[in-house]
Amino acid sequence: MDLKTIKLLNKINDSGVDICLISKYWDDEKLMEFYNLGYRKFGENRVDALVKRAQQFPNDIEWHFVGNIRSKDLGKICEYATLIQSFDRPDLIEKLSKYKDIEVLIQINLVDDKNRNGIELNDLEMVIEKLKSFEITCNGFMTHPPIEISNERKLEVFNKMNEIFSNHPNFSILSMGTSNDYHLANKCGATLNRLGRILFE
Repeated sequence: MDLKTIKLLNKINDSGVDICLISKYWDDEKLMEFYNLGYRKFGENRVDALVKRAQQFPNDIEWHFVGNIRSKDLGKICEYATLIQSFDRPDLIEKLSKYKDIEVLIQINLVDDKNRNGIELNDLEMVIEKLKSFEITCNGFMTHPPIEISNERKLEVFNKMNEIFSNHPNFSILSMGTSNDYHLANKCGATLNRLGRILFE
C-alpha cells in the first residue's frame, strides 16, 4: 500500500478521529489490505454489495450502511450491517425496532435543500424521542453537506453539527467529513470520518 495513504490514515487516527473506510471504491484484494493493517470499520452504500461482502469477508468486520434506505431492503441491511449511518426515515422506526442488534446514526440535513437526504433540524428531537420509545440504539449523528458548496459554508455546517452533538452528551459519534472535507470536519469536532476516494489519489 502507498506510504502516503498510510501516513494520512495514521495522522487522522493519531488525532483521535476514527475512520470508516468506504469500500465501494475498492476491489476485494484492496479491502483486505486495509483489513490486514488493522482496520475493521467498512462502509457500503448499496445493499447488494453489503450483503455480498459481509458474507465473504471476516466476521470481525463492522459493516456500516451509508446509503439511501428503502423499506424493502431494511431487513437485509439490519442483518448484515452493525450500524446505519444514514438513518433519516422516521416512518421506518417501528419496523426497525424488530431488529434488536442494529444501531443507527441520525443523518441531519443542515442545508437549505429539501431534496437532500437527512432529518430537518425542526424534526430532530421528535426523531430522537421516537427512536428511544422503540428502544432503538442511537449513538449519534451523521451529516454530509453538498460537495459543491464553499469551504466556508461547510465549516458553518460542521460547527452547527458540533453544537447539536454537544447538546446530546449521551451520544458518542459525530460522523462527518469525507475525502473532500475531512480536514474541515475534524477542526469542528468530528469523531468519525468516512474516507474512500482520497486513499487512492
